Amino acid sequence: MIEVIDEVKHISIPLYEDILERIKSRYPRRGGVEGEIAKLQTVYNTVVSKTEDVGKLEKILSRLHPFYLRLVEVEFERRDVEEAFKCISKARRVAGRLWERYRYAILASRDLREARRVSAEGRGRILSLFKRCGRRLELLRNLTVFLQRLPSINPEEPTIVVAGPPNVGKSTFVRSVSTAKPEVADYPFTTKQVTVGHRMYGFTRVQIIDTPGLLDRPLEEMNQIERRAVAALVELNGVTLFLVDPTKNAYMSLERQAKLIRDVKAITGGKPMYVGVNKCDVAEEGEIERAVEALAKLKEEGVVEEVYKLSAVNSVEASKILDEIVKLSILMGGGGGAV
Repeated sequence: MIEVIDEVKHISIPLYEDILERIKSRYPRRGGVEGEIAKLQTVYNTVVSKTEDVGKLEKILSRLHPFYLRLVEVEFERRDVEEAFKCISKARRVAGRLWERYRYAILASRDLREARRVSAEGRGRILSLFKRCGRRLELLRNLTVFLQRLPSINPEEPTIVVAGPPNVGKSTFVRSVSTAKPEVADYPFTTKQVTVGHRMYGFTRVQIIDTPGLLDRPLEEMNQIERRAVAALVELNGVTLFLVDPTKNAYMSLERQAKLIRDVKAITGGKPMYVGVNKCDVAEEGEIERAVEALAKLKEEGVVEEVYKLSAVNSVEASKILDEIVKLSILMGGGGGAV
């Protein structure tokens, strides 16, 4: 599936202005009837060759993994994308018919003056087809750039998705345990995209996914940033590590965080979920114990597998927690003890 994303790197979608510039740079200088046919052919060949990658892009989209497809649908309206493909496809078909029709019309012209008029009319009609698709070409170019910037996540590899509310320490945790280097800051919503890091366990490579912060609200009310996190949680076949902030300065209350854990469990379809009570290096002992006690109820109910205490800034401690989760849910596929 990574190969599909890699194919996008070779895709180039032009703007209408790019097509015009290419035509100008290749315009034939010869005269006579043959010169008018050459001008028409230059226009036709250019619009067809420059938009060839549109069809390739459509095929790539049809083969995308649901995770990537969901990310695309967060940013782009499906209907707009479909209409863009239809517009370009129709323009290419009609351009072919116009090329044939006007080529013979030029040959049948009574004199050079008429040949020039027919040639200009044919060129204008072909170009107008693609001018009407100008905004659609721009959309497909933006879509291509978006796909080219997506992280190379392999849906077939063992995966741990790190989730939680804003400013809970997700990016810090991922930096501590993997090769990923997501941005870390002391303010919420720093992470706006899905980031992937890796950690090796013998010959097994595990992906650790850093996701944007989630808020306690229904899926239909989530913004684009939150829906990117949901895409990873729902579509990637992995384990969820949900981090909780027990401190009094947490972005949301402990009760709301517990509710969010239930919501995430519901949308992930029963995939294994672990909870890490983070920031134990700065939280008061009472805050930590209160959080552990509240979250232990979720374990008793079978909502989460285990509850851990950790400090994401401590790479040794964070790695130990991750190693245990990998051992229990990926390497062995079972449960285990914690806290």
